[in-house]
Amino acid sequence: MEYKTRQWHEKCFCCCVCKVPIGTQSFIPREQEIYCAKCYEEKFATRCIKCNKVRETVLSFTFLGIGGTKFISFEDRHWHNDCFFCASCRQSLVGRGFITDQEDIICPECAKQKLS
Repeated sequence: MEYKTRQWHEKCFCCCVCKVPIGTQSFIPREQEIYCAKCYEEKFATRCIKCNKVRETVLSFTFLGIGGTKFISFEDRHWHNDCFFCASCRQSLVGRGFITDQEDIICPECAKQKLS
């Protein structure tokens, strides 16, 4: 097997975590290591701050590119669209303004009520 001028025996071209041979599966190179898509996702994938799950589709590197779903990101926190809702009234905040309330996010209307 050859990737970016490096060469391996087929049985040696395996995930650095689970040690399963990559074969024809997708893989993700990171620094000098090779990861299978599952191990890479468990170790490095962005997690939604609300449900703590990674993106719905596996982040995978193939010779064609990288796939994955989008997150709403604010500072170091990330949400799926379906998880991005007001902690008080539960209305979606996608495309709306919001206020952070410690670990929660709330809509401006609930923030006003909380202050009154």
